[in-house]
Amino acid sequence: MKKILLVLDAAHVDTEIIHFACNFATLSHSSLTGLFFGNYEEEAPDTKMEFGAPYIEEPPVYSAGPNITLQQLEDHITQFKRSCAVRGVRCQVQFNNNSYGSESVIEESRFADLLIIKASATRERKWKDTPTPFVKDVLAAAECPVLVAPNSLAEIKEIVFAYDGSRSAVFAIKQFTYLFPELAEKKAIVLQVNKDDDMPVTEQDHLGKWLRLHYSSIGFKVLQGKATEALFTFLHDRQHTIVVMGAYGRNGLSELVKPATAAFKRR
Repeated sequence: MKKILLVLDAAHVDTEIIHFACNFATLSHSSLTGLFFGNYEEEAPDTKMEFGAPYIEEPPVYSAGPNITLQQLEDHITQFKRSCAVRGVRCQVQFNNNSYGSESVIEESRFADLLIIKASATRERKWKDTPTPFVKDVLAAAECPVLVAPNSLAEIKEIVFAYDGSRSAVFAIKQFTYLFPELAEKKAIVLQVNKDDDMPVTEQDHLGKWLRLHYSSIGFKVLQGKATEALFTFLHDRQHTIVVMGAYGRNGLSELVKPATAAFKRR
């Protein structure tokens, strides 16, 4: 992996997610690109008259509504660069003027190896539910793997592969493994929700053989019940866990995103 894309609100410096992304960039020896999103419009400069001729008293100023100025934006970008430099992470900054929707994030994801976004990222300052509509749009259409970051930084000690037997789930497992070979020593659990008690022997055998080539410790866990509810119950109190799921997990993601759990999703 070479390029990680980090989605950042240009109006607010979130040091936690920057530190989180820097840790992954350090782990994978990747560069980190901060994609600042916002709705910026150029304000018309004040024009005055003197000696019968017009002149501009102040240079043009950019704003993102009442909450940010050009100086604040530059300060936030500087802080991002400084945080990366302190951790020895190579970084770049991208900002698209007048781009406040998910479309620009999705477009940039086409040329990234991994996209990191916080579940609370939003265009609406007062949106309380997570993941927000903005994040859901990104998850639905992103063209690279997406890592939904937790609200607080925590060391990853365990990987849970949510598995439903689909090609999407297997692809997500492979993609995560290829992106983060450095996590090979972490405990890996294949978690499946079935009506029956057991995972089909053939699938467990094939998947187990493949995983043992990449991880030093693996296990299988089968739950019964509705997938979303069973996953939530299993993951609710687990700490330092990253959850890997394919596209099937998109609808249930809102119930799985908790402060101590990061979720990795691949379309």
